[in-house]
Amino acid sequence: MDRTPASNQPLETLRDGRLKATLWENQSDNGPYHTVTLAKVYEDKDGHLQETSSFSASELLRVAELARESHGLIRDLRREHNLDRSADRDTPKRDERPHRPRKASADRFAGREGPSLDR
Repeated sequence: MDRTPASNQPLETLRDGRLKATLWENQSDNGPYHTVTLAKVYEDKDGHLQETSSFSASELLRVAELARESHGLIRDLRREHNLDRSADRDTPKRDERPHRPRKASADRFAGREGPSLDR
């Protein structure tokens, strides 16, 4: 999915019923950064759609889930951005670097016993 935002357009909007999380991309001297707006859409007495950032207790877990999903998307966007930057510098990407497993020395755990279950 191409996530190239137009000027003043959200990058993506996640929804759960009338609840929504809107992801925005902003630019700084250090490159792009992302923000999220959490809102609830409701209809006012005149029939116009409005938004509020006030949530009932029964909506809080759903708002938290939207926040979690937003965090995951932003993490993925950062990862993509960092991979693009490293490719521009001709440095190997993290997945292309040689894997060097750490050696677990036998004496590292010597003399340690787990918690006793006998009480």
